[in-house]
Amino acid sequence: MNLLKLENVQICDSAKDWKDAIRIAAAPLEEHGYVEPRYKEEIISNVEKLGPYILIAENIALPHARPEQGVLKPQIGVTLFRSPVAFGREGSEAQLFVTLAAKDNDSHLDALVSISELLSDEDRVDRILAAQSIEELFNYFE
Repeated sequence: MNLLKLENVQICDSAKDWKDAIRIAAAPLEEHGYVEPRYKEEIISNVEKLGPYILIAENIALPHARPEQGVLKPQIGVTLFRSPVAFGREGSEAQLFVTLAAKDNDSHLDALVSISELLSDEDRVDRILAAQSIEELFNYFE
């Protein structure tokens, strides 16, 4: 997966709610010029309209929006929250946020497949959730 740079990986203690978590998770992509500032708000708006579609597995969120909703360059960001972030429904929470910025629908789907394959291994996910450093977290995605 060559869509991840170390500068876009972070570990945080907590977020005050799921909206805050999305803003935190998208911040490195915005800061480094991969998405427009509106991208995070588009994701939040989509979740408000469609429900928590970004929850793809237990403890895993894949915040993303359509390419035309503010993507400038393809990239992913990885944010690990030490405390789970609730999405309002019982059992709907996440600690690992893999924020996807895809420039077109094809690369969007390819990236989703790669991320899904990587995160389909429960043992690997457990190790990711226990990562002690940004470098260790990054290495799981290389």
